[in-house]
Amino acid sequence: MEENKTIVEKKTIKCLNCDTEFEGNFCPECGQSADTGRFTVRFIFENLLKAIISNDGGVWITLKTLFTHPGQMMVDIIKGKRKSYFSPFPMLFLTLSLYILIYSFTGSRKIDLEDLYDDEKTEVRVNDEKYANELTESRIIAVKITNYFAKAVNIYSNNYTAVFILTIPIYILAARVGFGKKNRKTYNWGEFCIPIVYSLILIVLYQCLSSIVYYFSTGISDKMDTLRNLLIVIVFTACFKNMMGFSLAKTAWRSIITVLFYWMLVGIAVCLAALTAGIVVFTTHPEYFR
Repeated sequence: MEENKTIVEKKTIKCLNCDTEFEGNFCPECGQSADTGRFTVRFIFENLLKAIISNDGGVWITLKTLFTHPGQMMVDIIKGKRKSYFSPFPMLFLTLSLYILIYSFTGSRKIDLEDLYDDEKTEVRVNDEKYANELTESRIIAVKITNYFAKAVNIYSNNYTAVFILTIPIYILAARVGFGKKNRKTYNWGEFCIPIVYSLILIVLYQCLSSIVYYFSTGISDKMDTLRNLLIVIVFTACFKNMMGFSLAKTAWRSIITVLFYWMLVGIAVCLAALTAGIVVFTTHPEYFR
């Protein structure tokens, strides 16, 4: 009596990325998942949710570790133990998106200096014959420079979170100076970038909280704003401590030096920009300086 043999046909799948035919859940050539489908709203939502709540490299476990053991997390990432953590820059952009969303609803931190320094109003006053007679050309230039300075302050005040992000290279330079020559030799620029970016993520989250508080109480939110530089020192201390191998007090002191050096570099950059603007004005309109 012949035994019936059941032949199970194995289904092969063609990888949508590299066209390799394979069996299983992942392509052996490029590693892309076998269930890769079309981009739909549901697909985007499911992947975003997975990235947030996943215990394997998700946002949730990364945030949890960032709040509980930030120093050890930096050491793990530098040593190559990165599978459990969400990458720093994608996470930074995710938190920035959250901040922008909250800001759009609360309208917090919006400072308007145009009523104090309005260039158009200044032009009207300068063109007024009675007022113009009371002004020298140098004073007119001073008024205009004050206007531009006020506008720069206005831009910074309303976008300081974006300013922090754009000045990441300055933060890294300040940290490399602040934490000493020995650590500059031990860690390269990219490795210094890791605690800086994760620190900024915590700062952006603090700004999210401040924006929410602003909606209910502007006074409390203003007080939270005044603590921002103190917060930077705290998060730098927490993120750099294990990496630098310093005591808590020494790490805090080095973090203060880093923040002060950062603002000094920003001040130098602003002064150089102002000097450059002055040189341009002098070369194009020398009559203003007579």
